[in-house]
Amino acid sequence: MNLLAKLFQRRATLWVSLSAALAGGLIFGASAWLEREFLRSRTSGRAETLWAKTLESASKYDLFHSLELTLFDWRVRQAARTAPPLAPQLGLIVAQDSTVERLALGYPLKGEEMGLLFPRKVYGRIVRELTAQGSKAIAFDVLLGDLRQDHPVMHLEGTTNVVRSDTFFARQVEENGRVILAALPDQPPATPFRRAAYSLGEVDSPRDVDGSARRIRAFNDCRYLSSDLVGFVTTRLKQIVEFGTNNTIRVRDPRKGESRLLPIDADGNVELDVGKESYTMTAYEDRRVWHMGIVMAAVELGLDLDHAEISPHQIVLHSTNDVSLRRVLPIEAGRMLPVDWSVSMDGLNQLKRVQLMEHVLEEDVERQANPQAAHTNHFWKDKLVLIGSSAKGNNLSDLGPTPLATQDFLVTTYINVANGILQDRFVHRLPFPVELAIQLVLSLAGGLLTWRLRTSLAGISVAAIALGYGGIASLAYVEGRLWLPIVHPLLTGLLLNHAVMITWRVLFEQKERQRVRSVFSKIVSPDVVQELLKAEKVGLGGARRKLTVFFADVRGFTEMTDRYQVAAEEYVRTHQLSEAEAEVYFEQQAGEVLATVNLYLATIADVVKSHGGTLDKYIGDCVMAFWGAPTLDPKHAVNCVLAAIDAQRAIERLNGVRGEENARREEENKARSAAGQPLLPLLTQLALGTGINSGTMTVGLMGSDAHILNYTVFGREVNLASRLESVSGRSRIIIGQETYAELTRHTPDLAKSCVEQEPRTVKGFRQEVRNYEVPWRQA
Repeated sequence: MNLLAKLFQRRATLWVSLSAALAGGLIFGASAWLEREFLRSRTSGRAETLWAKTLESASKYDLFHSLELTLFDWRVRQAARTAPPLAPQLGLIVAQDSTVERLALGYPLKGEEMGLLFPRKVYGRIVRELTAQGSKAIAFDVLLGDLRQDHPVMHLEGTTNVVRSDTFFARQVEENGRVILAALPDQPPATPFRRAAYSLGEVDSPRDVDGSARRIRAFNDCRYLSSDLVGFVTTRLKQIVEFGTNNTIRVRDPRKGESRLLPIDADGNVELDVGKESYTMTAYEDRRVWHMGIVMAAVELGLDLDHAEISPHQIVLHSTNDVSLRRVLPIEAGRMLPVDWSVSMDGLNQLKRVQLMEHVLEEDVERQANPQAAHTNHFWKDKLVLIGSSAKGNNLSDLGPTPLATQDFLVTTYINVANGILQDRFVHRLPFPVELAIQLVLSLAGGLLTWRLRTSLAGISVAAIALGYGGIASLAYVEGRLWLPIVHPLLTGLLLNHAVMITWRVLFEQKERQRVRSVFSKIVSPDVVQELLKAEKVGLGGARRKLTVFFADVRGFTEMTDRYQVAAEEYVRTHQLSEAEAEVYFEQQAGEVLATVNLYLATIADVVKSHGGTLDKYIGDCVMAFWGAPTLDPKHAVNCVLAAIDAQRAIERLNGVRGEENARREEENKARSAAGQPLLPLLTQLALGTGINSGTMTVGLMGSDAHILNYTVFGREVNLASRLESVSGRSRIIIGQETYAELTRHTPDLAKSCVEQEPRTVKGFRQEVRNYEVPWRQA
């Protein structure tokens, strides 16, 4: 292969590898963009729009991302096995199926039977007991968006007073001062509860495309109807107020079935007419609602949520308790925070961080019955208490898949979020350019290894890199919660480039094999071509091997050339051709001479290939060939001599055909002469002189990578074969002593038919050379 071909091959290979790396990078980029836009649609209040649904549908068909999420879940489970102990401040109070059954029977609240929807006084009692035990904060994972006038009243222990269930709960919330109530972007707690609460906590559970809860929204900027407006319309007008369309509010009278739209002015106010009086009130309040788990941790650490430093990739929270304490929350698109999942509901039960709701109610009943008694139960002292449900059908329950379980109670999300912040442990992801750089490096490594190494070794190397990177990514998450992408760097990076380069090698090598076949099929037999194609590499350099070399010269070619030249000059002179016409005629005659010698040379070449010889070259009107390379041939001398015999016979048959054609032309020329037409030229008949010699000689590719390569032989024995050809005369086959010895060894009968000639002194050899003639006509 010459230098230009190698250069082209290297450049083509480089471009193929770079193209594969670029294609993998584009796939990775498209997948990352789709994930980012999907997350944004989930957190922008546009989850039901056509664009959001289109993104969701497209994300479901992103198999790479789905597989990445599956591998992430596996890493989360591995990390959870060695995760540090859960923060001691965290605990959970749940309503289980037993809670629903007992409360339905009036236990432990005697005489107060209730259904699935617990009256707010139940929650009020729990808050009262936890306040008595000294809990630091109480978070409710239950939506209290309206007031329930239909719930039974609360009888205050030790008195004859009764209060509404909602009122009792709101009073207990206010007295505690550290109650966090659940809120959604479009559903805040009812006005009395909102006013009494310490803070609101968002309880929306955004899901990934496969429905699993892996991330939470750090906060949401919500717009709620102002509590003053809601309280005024509800109490004074006995009506319902809600947001309308086009910057209005709607006031509805459920008794009359009437409603009216009131515009909101530029200052955010709305005017209400009550009788003859008009009231101007604030229509709404904008409020940043943080995730409930973040709010719980903020209470413990004193984090200032009102002055958070928010950037596209992180949220910095400073503590008001300790100026040196802060938390940096790494966020993704749409203010999404990956959750460090460390514990499931089963894990909380095993850690004994869960208490049943009826047990807390029992403690409240006992405390209220004996207010003067020394109650020693302070299980929830200084604790961050989360109240939720795992009861089937209860309005608190929220089930769904998490990285730790195929189905779990998502109330544990808040525990895991708070635990991560308390322990300053977060799931981090590298910036996308860095992830893309990792993919490109792995992709190019796969391409380079596949091109430079043998296919099997390249496959082993690529597999080793894949396993190594997968191990590093797993260890990075378990030890440092670093979420390194696995699927894209390995599949669309490393393995894609490996597969592309394997395909390129197959196609390139197939093309190269076709080229070799095309070239060598013109000079060697098909069997020899197959042997060459099996070779791993044919490069420069020779090998010493015992071979037989063959020289066959077409006799009479020089005389024929001279005769044609003289005849052409005579014709030009006789017909007085112009210079241009003479040139055309001379070209025509030269073409006929060349066609004649090519015919004879092709006849010899066909015989050589049919006997498994390697056609070396044409030296003017001489054919050079050899046997025994590149394919081994133990009977190289025999096959060469047989080829020489068949070549002489083929030339004799060719001369016979040309002789018959000459006889026909002579008869036709008689008629042409009589008619005064130009005579047809007679075809020249040529003879063949052959020299053959065997011995040890050097065989291989000669030339250079930058120029023409020639697969040939050279050495003393080659020179002797050439000398024997020069003394062979016409229609004779002369072989050397070593060739005769090979014939004697393999074909004694053929050797016996050979006739030894007088020893000859040939050019370049000091001693006389023994030689033999092969009688090909009777052989």
